[in-house]
Amino acid sequence: MTHWVLARLFNQAESIEQLNDAQQQALELFKRKIANNEYSFEDVPCLCGETEGILIGTRDRYGLEVHTHLCEHCGIMWTSPRMTEDSLKRFYEDDYRSIYIGDPQAPESFFREQVEHGEIIYNYIKSRIQWQAKESLKVFDIGCGAGGTLIPFKRDGWLTFGCDLGGEYLNRGKEEGLVLECGEAMSLSRYGPADVIILSHVLEHFSHPIKSLNEISKLLTDDGYLYVEVPGIFKVHSSYGDFLLFLQNAHLYHFTLSTLSSMMSLTGFKLIDGSEQIYALFQKSREIEMQKEKNPSSKIQSYIYLTEIYRKLYVGRFVFSSKKNVVWLHHRIRDWIREHS
Repeated sequence: MTHWVLARLFNQAESIEQLNDAQQQALELFKRKIANNEYSFEDVPCLCGETEGILIGTRDRYGLEVHTHLCEHCGIMWTSPRMTEDSLKRFYEDDYRSIYIGDPQAPESFFREQVEHGEIIYNYIKSRIQWQAKESLKVFDIGCGAGGTLIPFKRDGWLTFGCDLGGEYLNRGKEEGLVLECGEAMSLSRYGPADVIILSHVLEHFSHPIKSLNEISKLLTDDGYLYVEVPGIFKVHSSYGDFLLFLQNAHLYHFTLSTLSSMMSLTGFKLIDGSEQIYALFQKSREIEMQKEKNPSSKIQSYIYLTEIYRKLYVGRFVFSSKKNVVWLHHRIRDWIREHS
């Protein structure tokens, strides 16, 4: 798949993400740590067990060496090699926030954005679940950052709890009276079970998502709900505008709604509602009817090619013999993306 159309995904050595001075310094420090072998890496198979896949690219948005593979068996995209468990923990504690946000402490703007996003999640969940009369409802936010997403739930009387590996960011939410733990999902077991668990832009970071989802299932009531939000492959054109911006070293797995739902079914969750964006609501269930899409990798390959050509057209770097041909191809790509996403 090393076609010239995708050359940037293999050759981009510099960051295409606009970084402030603090982020740039943090990125350079991280690169030095890698060069000095302070971080360890390991090869891993796809979640379905396949060890071979189509190599999509070898770079990410920051110009870091990140090998992204597409599984021809199940359609999941994954990173290999990747940081080991111990290295990932150190990365999230020491480097992640400084690179991705530019501040080791939670900026006020970050917390406000979390609260606003929490309103969206709260309204989404509330509109799709008919709750039976209950004294109080309980929600966990796993990978909660500063905890702002929980504020709308707390205002409505929910019992709210969150956890994250970045201890410094939790302090901002604790100032609001939120109960937040520095640790992984099972650090919330003392407060369970929960009626709803939120995984907002977290699942793609899990090194062992199936194992983690099985643990998370134990934190839910028997008929509890799991809200999952991840960057959807088929919405890269509208969410990122550039497939290379979509690729980032912290994201270990990439999904479509179909491939996500198939994986979730392996851990006892059925899809209630969802979109390719991806915003999806799953319910814990003992009766799962697994539906697997045929040849998902072929569709994903076509989408990656088309979005990259679409980007080239958009920035005016793709030259045809006439303007008419450019307009025609632009419309065909646009229509395909709309039809398949």
